[in-house]
This record gives sequence, structure tokens and C-alpha cells, in this order.
Amino acid sequence: HAVGDHREPPSADAVPGILMLRTGLTLPLLDEDRLVDAVTRRILSVADAAGMDIVLCLVDNGSQDGTRARIRTLAGSDDRIRGVYLDENAGYGGGILAGMRYLVGIADLDIVGWAWGDGQVDPSVLPTLVRACTDGAMMAKARRVERRDGRRRRFVSQAYAAVTRGLGVRTPDVNGCPKLLRREAWLTLSPRSRDWFLDPEVILGAEERGWRIADAPVVMQPRMAGRSKVDWRTAAEFGWNLARWQRGWRP
Repeated sequence: HAVGDHREPPSADAVPGILMLRTGLTLPLLDEDRLVDAVTRRILSVADAAGMDIVLCLVDNGSQDGTRARIRTLAGSDDRIRGVYLDENAGYGGGILAGMRYLVGIADLDIVGWAWGDGQVDPSVLPTLVRACTDGAMMAKARRVERRDGRRRRFVSQAYAAVTRGLGVRTPDVNGCPKLLRREAWLTLSPRSRDWFLDPEVILGAEERGWRIADAPVVMQPRMAGRSKVDWRTAAEFGWNLARWQRGWRP
């Protein structure tokens, strides 16, 4: 099962016992006080049902609303929830990197990764991704097979896909999340992108090393509340960075 062979990972019941591996998941949050409680509850509910040992790191990425207060309340209510607080917005990638730095500082985590804080992907995919990592994949990610999140997001994603295919990236849906990696894979890659290029940076780094990348199909749902942070500028930035990568540039 080499990179580029994106067969479905094992089902959640295929390999008994491996969900005991401890998983750390970070969520970058920018002005998401209307969503963070519901998104957090859904993730922890999935973890409880699957028997996942999870640490959930919520990153306030310079929010101007009540996101920070909501994170503090959640962290005080459940010791699986941790808060990281950035006074200024660090960019999409910067928010994830802050959470990942916190997670890799927890010595007994086996798998680390990130998801979006907007609730648009059902967290029920997480056990399947965990099992894929423990069954040999260095990385496992969601692959969006249906989009219900609006015309603008579909257009931006189609632009992403066209650029990645044109430049020879083999992994489908490079930006699909959640993304989980074995701890040693994340430390080996040591990505540095503070912008929207973080997702392709880790995929491209994994492809260069010939690592197995598993994926699982998901449906991209509309936002429950709040405003998308993705627009045409993210697509332009993404394409520019990807073209530079192909010419040898690294963040």
C-alpha cells in the first residue's frame, strides 16, 4: 500500500485494541465562540464511543470574540481538553503549529494531528484514521467526496485540486482534514508553514519520503454558525507556494 494507493483504511472494528494508543488532536479557532462547545462535545463523544484515549488542544488563534473564554471554561470542565492562547492571529498554519508544539510536548502521545474547528466534517471519521495510522500508515486524512458547504468553497477547492494535479501531487484532497500522523512522522517532517500551505507541506514531505498516506471518505457539511475564513486569496497563496515548492523552495 504505497503512497498514491488510497484504498480505504481498515474499518473501526477491523483491528481490536489499537485505539488504546494515545492521540492528540488540535483545533485552531478564530472567532468561533458560537461553535466551539458543540464541536468539542462531538469530538469527545466520538472518542468515548470508540474507546479513544485522546487529548484535545483548543487554540485561540487571536480571536476577538468570546472564544478564549469558552476554551477556558471547557478546559476547566474536562482534563482531556487543553487550551493554548495566542494574543495575535498567527495564520491558519501558525495556529495549528502552536497546538502541535503543545501536543508533542506530551511525552506519551502516539498519534498527533489537527482538525478544523468549524464542525464541517463529522468527527466519526477519527477512529478510522487512528486505526489506519496504527496499521502501518504514517499519515491518515479525510478525503472529501461530497461538498455541501457552498459555491465559494467548492470553487476554491476545485482550484486547489487543479493546481495540485497539474504539479504532480499524487495525494487526493491535499487539504482534507482531520489529518493524523504518527508522532515520529510529525517530528521528522517538522513543517513550518504559518499560512494555508501547511496542509500541502506535510503531504508533499510525506510523498517525498515515500510514506504511506491513508484516507477515509467524508462529506463536507455547511457551517453550523460563523463565517468561513477561506476565499480566493487562499487559493492564490496556495498555488504560488506550491509552484515555488516544485522549484525547490522550502518554508
